[in-house]
Amino acid sequence: MAFIVTGAIALLLIELFLRRRPWAIALTAFVAVVGTAVWLFSADQSRQQQNAVSAVTVTVAADPTVCVDPQLPIAATITNASGQAVNRLSFDLIGREPEATRVAYRGTLRHNGPLAPDEAMTRCYALLFHGFAHPRPQIVDATKYEWTAHVSLVGFGEAPVE
Repeated sequence: MAFIVTGAIALLLIELFLRRRPWAIALTAFVAVVGTAVWLFSADQSRQQQNAVSAVTVTVAADPTVCVDPQLPIAATITNASGQAVNRLSFDLIGREPEATRVAYRGTLRHNGPLAPDEAMTRCYALLFHGFAHPRPQIVDATKYEWTAHVSLVGFGEAPVE
């Protein structure tokens, strides 16, 4: 749709430049001003959203004192330092063996509950067997890996009523 509108404006400008040059210059200036205003607004919105998303962090560790259930060995501390409530979050969990650069585990985990501004919470997560690289370990000891998390999706707003 945008290509059709752009093409129509281009044809209109060519026609006006051939027949009515003052009108063409005025229309070109108007289109430039509107385009610049839209671009500046969009860039500002994008910058604000990026700042808000970067204020939501996840730190992970395999801590058996926090997560006592062996089926849920990963303790993820989710911190919302933004000024907005978070209603959903996805993050990539990456595990590496100590002193190794190769990724041994990769999985995407979610948190769909509400998290108020300036609030932090710790939640325990399970490891997915298929998240491990080949050869997959027969017995998984989460404490033998170095864990990192990267936030991939943040949804802002109040959580839906259940």
